[in-house]
Amino acid sequence: MNSYFVKSYNYWKANLIVILLSAIILVYMEWLFIATKPSFLTAAALQEKILVLFISSALVIGVLLLLSFPFVIYCSLFPSSVKNNSYLLSIIPAIVLASSALLLIDNFTYTLFKFGVFSTSGVTKALYLFFWCALLLVIFLKLKRTIMAIIQKPVVKGFRVILPPLFIIIFSCIMTLAFIRLPKIFGVRSSSNVLTDPYPNIVLFTADGVNAENMSLYGYERETTPFLDSIKDELIISQNHFTNSAKTTGSIVSMMTGKYPTTTRVLYPPDLLRGEDSIEHLPGVLKSLGYYTAQFAVEYYVDSSTQNLKDSFDESNGVQEQAIFTNTFISNRFPEYSRLLLNEIEVSLTNRLKHMFFIEAVENTFLQVTLTQNEFHDTEKVTKALEVINHKSEPVFIHIHWMGTHGSKFFPDSDRYSSEIDRVNQPLWDVNLYDDAIIDMDTALKLLFEELSGIGELKNTIIIFTTDHGQRFTVNNRLPLIIYSPLLEGHTLAPGNTQNLDIAPTILDLLDVEKPSWMSGGRSILTDDKSENVIISAGTKRIESGWKLDQDYLVPPYYQFDFLTAIDCDRYYELDLEDLAWSDGIVSAYVGTCLEQDYSSKSDIRLLIVNRLIKDGFAFDQESIPQIP
Repeated sequence: MNSYFVKSYNYWKANLIVILLSAIILVYMEWLFIATKPSFLTAAALQEKILVLFISSALVIGVLLLLSFPFVIYCSLFPSSVKNNSYLLSIIPAIVLASSALLLIDNFTYTLFKFGVFSTSGVTKALYLFFWCALLLVIFLKLKRTIMAIIQKPVVKGFRVILPPLFIIIFSCIMTLAFIRLPKIFGVRSSSNVLTDPYPNIVLFTADGVNAENMSLYGYERETTPFLDSIKDELIISQNHFTNSAKTTGSIVSMMTGKYPTTTRVLYPPDLLRGEDSIEHLPGVLKSLGYYTAQFAVEYYVDSSTQNLKDSFDESNGVQEQAIFTNTFISNRFPEYSRLLLNEIEVSLTNRLKHMFFIEAVENTFLQVTLTQNEFHDTEKVTKALEVINHKSEPVFIHIHWMGTHGSKFFPDSDRYSSEIDRVNQPLWDVNLYDDAIIDMDTALKLLFEELSGIGELKNTIIIFTTDHGQRFTVNNRLPLIIYSPLLEGHTLAPGNTQNLDIAPTILDLLDVEKPSWMSGGRSILTDDKSENVIISAGTKRIESGWKLDQDYLVPPYYQFDFLTAIDCDRYYELDLEDLAWSDGIVSAYVGTCLEQDYSSKSDIRLLIVNRLIKDGFAFDQESIPQIP
């Protein structure tokens, strides 16, 4: 064989070897980190975890081969300069291997010492950048020597001669996938129930941990909601509203899907939606009706990408849906676990590199919930929402999640009730600071209403205000649910019980759009249908310091669920799933009178809980759940 063929063949072989090596190391390192801690892979069987590793590695190999293809072609056409060509072939695998080392070291230091790239700033961040660049240079030079050694070997015969055509076949398959989008098996279909007039804008404003009994709109002796008080005659107010989850993530997901947390198995990160649940949600329905959808919330805990709401929000927490490669290219072509792993790798790498290169500082998501209100950027969320409404020609659906009321410490701008308190050394869960935080929230709602009025959109916007759970993550106390709708005259609802599962069906009812069959957990509060008299909520106690789940959070037969609560009129019954014991009580400050005939029997309450678990696929001994004493 002539020397030209020998060198061309060896260029192909060398590139294939280093790409295989770099891709497998990259995927394996992150897979090992994710598979050995609470993550989306925790619930997967061992064979599924291994399959994810192989499929994800193959996908990364394919992408890297595609990226390196122009370099290999150039080297094959101009093989005379071995040294320069070896430099070219070293670029992509060197970057990948250096990034793999960064992920490995960063995961190690954060796990052991709670220190990593995201916790650095200034000089320390620059040192991380210097380390990565130095590591990149060393790997680059090592790979260059390795590639040169392979290139200069004599050609081999036999099986290995097929490697170049195999490379071409792989490349052709990748190109085919790039231009052919596989159809979805499941998805939201456009509704035929389209109004002749344009749909109104919708703003879902959720505040973290707000009790109704701390709002003057609900009768609190302190004036904490002066703006809402002033427009109460224009509002629809649910007097006795409850959550379906003790944790923010589970609560927001139940709002968006209209499904119980026991159905979706989502309570707290890293829980996420899978299968049909990931594409059956309110923002998807609204997108099918022509809505532009946006979410301004809090990364990790309330984030459509983290919770795997596919085709939901066009933008979420500053990230455009199409900006993540794995959300667009991979989502409908490959198994879900592989997509999630590749998405994790992509986000982990890009965020770290942006942080190190001083492009975009990344906050530690585990510490977000302890930051001050200014760092929550709460008012900025409202401003951005107004900008979207003002600049979009189509109707918009916006979700805002307000964090200033979260606790256990509060840093409100208002000091009406907390002027004498030292905010640096403040006591935990101080009621005066909490009430002032609610005043801040009310002020933000005032800004939203006034600005919408100023741009002429208030009479074309439905505004829904509620919360994710009660203060201190409770489920058995009254929560606010307030609706402003230009389509209806405001009035106070009769004191019937409502729940977060009702929000999505209510929005669709306001639009005169039929509720999908999969949105089975709730009902429109605008109807008189009270088929679901008992409200079921769920929660987990397996949270460690640092707002992380402990390692054994998936414990059969109830997995991450530690308790279920049934609210029956003004009574609640809580089943501890660890001890299998019941407790009960009366809902604080309940509005209205519950007559004896309004209550379900204790045996019916127990049966309702048991049937809920059975329906949602929990394998347990029914007889192990005792009767309610």
